[in-house]
Amino acid sequence: MKLLKSVDKVLARMGSSKATERAYNEPLTAEMIQQIPGEQLGVSEAGGIWAGIQELNGYVFMELIILDTTKIKTFKGITVTFLGENELTLESDTKEINSEFSDIFNRWLTQISVEISKKELNFIKKKKYNQIQLSFKKKALLYDVK
Repeated sequence: MKLLKSVDKVLARMGSSKATERAYNEPLTAEMIQQIPGEQLGVSEAGGIWAGIQELNGYVFMELIILDTTKIKTFKGITVTFLGENELTLESDTKEINSEFSDIFNRWLTQISVEISKKELNFIKKKKYNQIQLSFKKKALLYDVK
C-alpha cells in the first residue's frame, strides 16, 4: 500500500492530475495552516487562499497565496472574483504564473500579486462577499469565505 502511494506521488510530480488527487487528498491540519503568512480569506476541501497587503511607492498590492491540489500554470494571468451581492473582479499583476509543489503541505503553492485600490480593499476587508473564484485558462477554483 505504501509503495502505491509513493508511485502516485512520483506520478503527481510528473503532472498526472489523477495521481495528484489520489496522493494528496490528506486534510490540512491547524498547525500546517498557521505556517502560511497572511489572513485566510477562503477555504475549500483541497486547501485555501490567504492574503496580505503591501504598499510600494503609493501603489497598494494584495499578495495572494493559494494552496490547492490543482497546479496553476498560465501565461495569461488569473482573474480573482469576489462573489456576493456585489461582485469585485481583479486581474493578476503578472501574467506568467506557475505553482510550486510544497512537500510540507503536499499541495501546490501559488503566489499572485494584484494591484488594488482603497475602495476595493475596503470591500474585501468588510467581507462583502460569500465566495472567491480564481479563473485561469478554462478552469476555475472556488473558495468559501472563512
